[in-house]
Amino acid sequence: MRLLKILFWDIDGTLIRTGKAGLYAFAQATTELWGKAAAFENIATAGMTDNYIARQIIEVSSGREASWSEIDSLCRRYEELLMPELTVRKGEVLPEVANILACLQERQDYKLLLLTGNSRAGAQIKLNYYGLHKYFDFDRSAFAEQYEKRDDIAGRALEIVRSNWGDPREHGIYVIGDTPHDIACGKSIGAHTIAIATGTYSLDQLQFCYPWWGVETLPDAQTFETKIAASRL
Repeated sequence: MRLLKILFWDIDGTLIRTGKAGLYAFAQATTELWGKAAAFENIATAGMTDNYIARQIIEVSSGREASWSEIDSLCRRYEELLMPELTVRKGEVLPEVANILACLQERQDYKLLLLTGNSRAGAQIKLNYYGLHKYFDFDRSAFAEQYEKRDDIAGRALEIVRSNWGDPREHGIYVIGDTPHDIACGKSIGAHTIAIATGTYSLDQLQFCYPWWGVETLPDAQTFETKIAASRL
């Protein structure tokens, strides 16, 4: 019998849509720090970490390799500009998200955590704005911080499980996201992967990556909990 169901959630495209507030904040930060607009048509963003996005922006803008200090500076200015952008963009909490989180938060055998390409500060800003911060244990979540690759963040998530709840194999671990990168990083740590086609990828595209469970949108809370409860690793 498994001790816990540990759910690691992605944020953008999975829990919320922000009306591209993050990209607008990055664009403004790039103009301030680099004196030119970010060429997002040449930059991959879906499923990427903030650090990786910043690296691409700098390298496209400068034509050379970005240093860590430059990446850090761009990300910190982005965070400062994020809240103003959220307030002027039309975003939303995605269907059934709040209901599922509220239901599972009451369960002692569930842990609701984040596995996200956002920094901790960026994640807090977004989830505070949309009223979802109260559902998550930020101290035991996995953020981009010094990482550029999502698999490295997943590795950090596994370390968190081990240090807080013992052998990860004794628990059910789930990674929930909207991109192939979420599926891949979940598989890299042996987790169940739940793919939701509420971001930029279709369900067919996500199913091609063979997630444990793929859905167009999240179902109602009871259906979601029943699926998790019936799972076996």
